[in-house]
Parts: sequence; C-alpha cells; structure tokens
Amino acid sequence: MGNENAANLIDRILADAKEAAAKVLADAEASASGIRKSRDEEIAKKAEQVEKEREQQISVILNGCRTRAELDGRKDTLRAKRALLDGVFAETYARMLALATDRREALFLSVLEKEAKANDTVMPAKVDRAVIEHAAKKLPFRVKVSDRDAEAEAGFVLFGDGYEKDCSMKAILRELRDAEETNVAKILFR
Repeated sequence: MGNENAANLIDRILADAKEAAAKVLADAEASASGIRKSRDEEIAKKAEQVEKEREQQISVILNGCRTRAELDGRKDTLRAKRALLDGVFAETYARMLALATDRREALFLSVLEKEAKANDTVMPAKVDRAVIEHAAKKLPFRVKVSDRDAEAEAGFVLFGDGYEKDCSMKAILRELRDAEETNVAKILFR
C-alpha cells in the first residue's frame, strides 16, 4: 500500500502541476493576447497618424506645384503681353520715322515749344536738319541751330544753360511709352 499511496500522491502532484501549468499557460495566453491587442491598436493608431501625415505632405506638394504652375503661367502671359507691347511701340517708332514732313515739323515744333528756352542751342539729327531749322523759325523766341549733327537717328538734342535734353525720336517715344503704356495695355488686354 505504501507504493499505492506514493503513486496517488505523485498522481495528485502531477495533476496539480498540470493544473497549475494550464493556469500559467492560460494566464500567459491572456497576457500575450492583451499585448497583441495593445500592439495591434498601437500599430493601427500609428498607421492612421502616418496616413494623415502622408496626405498632408501630398497636399503641400500638390499645392506647391499648383502655385508654381500658376506663377509660371502668369509669367508666360506677362512675357507674351510684354512682347506684344514692345511690338506695338516698335511699330509706332517705325511710323514716327516715316512721318510726312509737315507732321514731322509739327511734332518737333511742339517739342521745342515745350522743352526749349530762349537762346538754347538745337543740334538736329542729319535727317531732320531742314525740318528742325524751319520749325525753329516758328518759335516765339530765338534758338540757335547748331552746325553739327546730333548722333541720333531722328529728332534733335537741346543744349541750354547747364543742361542737355535728348529730344530724339527714341526719347520722344520713350517718354510717350512711360506715360501711355498702361493705357495701351488696357486697350490691348481687356
């Protein structure tokens, strides 16, 4: 009987150990399941955060690209408008150079009346010498017409007491452009 009690005792010890091991295993499984659940929730939370950051970065990049594209488009439009304006004023200059003698004289007379003072010296461009000499005679005051030719394509240079004024056709057009470019642009680009 001694062996039988010992065998029963061993069986009980083994049964208790198996039960304790099963309980430890169940507790470990429960703990591991909790850890897995917590880990999965943390991963889902991080994934959601990363996705939001990715979407924000995509939005920033797309907005930047859109803004640059709009600016490039505006620059191209502005370049095209500038080229058109330059063309209009180049055509205007060509037409000014081709003015008939009477209209040319009227233009130079109006510039002389506005810019010249008594006793100033007018140095005409070679091409406009006769026209400017004739216009100078119509002034209500006396100006001297230089024997030398101005280094201008057309028009004249005015010399006064301590000053020199460029009244060439290019200078006249430049002044006109400065004054009227905005109005011309409004007409062209309504």
